[in-house]
Amino acid sequence: MKIVVVGGGISGVSAAYLLRKHTKYDVVLVEKEKQTGGKAATFKEEGYTIETGPNGFLDNKEEIKRLINDSGFDDNVIESKDESRSRYIFSNGRLYQLPENPIKLFFSDFFSLKGLLEIFKEPFIEQYMQDETLEQFVKRRLGKEMLDKLIGPMACGVYAGNPKYMSMDATFKKIKDIERQYGSLIKGLISMMKQKKAKASSASGPFSAKLMSFKNGVGSFVNHLAGNINRMEGEVVNIAKQEKGYRIDTKRDSIYADYVVFAAPAYALSKITEKLDNEFSRILNMLEYAPLSVVSLGFDKKNMPEIVNSFGYLFNLNDIKDTIGVLFDSSIFDFRAPEDKVLVRVMIGGAIKKQSAFKNKIYGTAVQELQRSASIFNAFEYSHLKRHTFAIPQYGLNHKEIIDSIKEFERRNRGIFITGNAFYGVSLNDCVAASYELISKVL
Repeated sequence: MKIVVVGGGISGVSAAYLLRKHTKYDVVLVEKEKQTGGKAATFKEEGYTIETGPNGFLDNKEEIKRLINDSGFDDNVIESKDESRSRYIFSNGRLYQLPENPIKLFFSDFFSLKGLLEIFKEPFIEQYMQDETLEQFVKRRLGKEMLDKLIGPMACGVYAGNPKYMSMDATFKKIKDIERQYGSLIKGLISMMKQKKAKASSASGPFSAKLMSFKNGVGSFVNHLAGNINRMEGEVVNIAKQEKGYRIDTKRDSIYADYVVFAAPAYALSKITEKLDNEFSRILNMLEYAPLSVVSLGFDKKNMPEIVNSFGYLFNLNDIKDTIGVLFDSSIFDFRAPEDKVLVRVMIGGAIKKQSAFKNKIYGTAVQELQRSASIFNAFEYSHLKRHTFAIPQYGLNHKEIIDSIKEFERRNRGIFITGNAFYGVSLNDCVAASYELISKVL
């Protein structure tokens, strides 16, 4: 019995690894690129360790820790440095440090008096049970200032997303469910604290969980997993039902399988399934992606401002020109830059500024932003650019329709399984968790 896994990103590689380890099937991974990992790629150059995609994972989910242990990669795990826990928001011409306890924000000058009044009115806002966009939810319950200054920037940082189109149920369902259950976020949090659930709730937050990575970057873990998998290079262009199983056509040849796992991007899967199920292909094509240019710059550490010792910063939505986030990678993890150097990553574009990702003078754009918002005037000594035309999938109000369509497609086509960050979460944790869920479905 043979299983073919299509797509060599973290979703496909982790799925193929787990299938090979926990089943008796012959597992083959098909990937069009020579290198596995997709956007989760790492390379070393001039003493710098460059991440072209995610730089780590939060330690608040068990699945990825289980996979690391299962594959014998424990010795390569590293923690982010404590000093890098400081995060900032650039707003109204200055950088504001975000306290680890978000409540302290309400007692600072981060929000205006008008903004605070909007927030404190939240318990009296009428409950709304249906799905809505992130912008609609936050403006309705907490006010526009909360959206612009805090929630919107975080959505840019995690999803490279535009709050105008992001579905609450698809991206922040736990928060939306608090309103559904308690009628109010503030009332719900107070009730949860009384029920001694506050600790469990906060443990899943981005400020309480520890950011982890690997000595040689995220790509090293993906390559480690891929080294244990039978791999075939080729671009899949079509799938067809056979009397038993499926025929998977690449541009060069065909491969036959009893079961097929798709871990490909939605736009690629749409083309592959067009002949098999035209309506399903059409629905997949509805899923949009945000483009992103990742600009990595290396600087001499001398005369650099104190901000470079932090995690990085995001932007008030009203202060975004082209850049949606800045990360100081050499301050977050060890082994990212030579001892006397600083490595900075500038994220340009995203769903809010799509065209900015394709600017010609992209290094100038990055430098101007670092000068404006971080007062970094040193000349960079190293540079690298990675453009992602399709960087991060965007979960809009139609995402439930897409997921329902996947389930129906799998029901009609027994033996085909679909996973990946286009559907079940965009983080490394989400992708690995979906792979474990996939194993149970296959078995």
